[in-house]
Amino acid sequence: MKKKLLIDEQLLGCGLLLKSVGYDVLLANETGFQKDEELVDYAIKNNLFVITEDNGMATLCRFRGVPFLHLDISMKAKMIVDELKKRNRC
Repeated sequence: MKKKLLIDEQLLGCGLLLKSVGYDVLLANETGFQKDEELVDYAIKNNLFVITEDNGMATLCRFRGVPFLHLDISMKAKMIVDELKKRNRC
């Protein structure tokens, strides 16, 4: 069974898009929590997969053993390069 996704506050627009195409998504602002520690505790208690751009949140997830995807600058750059290659722009 796929885990429900917890989308951190920087990615709320992406979370809404994922939700609209059928992913089981919970937006950080729907939890009632704002602090990284509270959100990670919530993710642990509810068996959620966290998606974040926040370095602190990613570190906390790693430290606490919470499954996560960290959209850091290198991941974003790779996605851009891959898309440019597909469009024969580099």
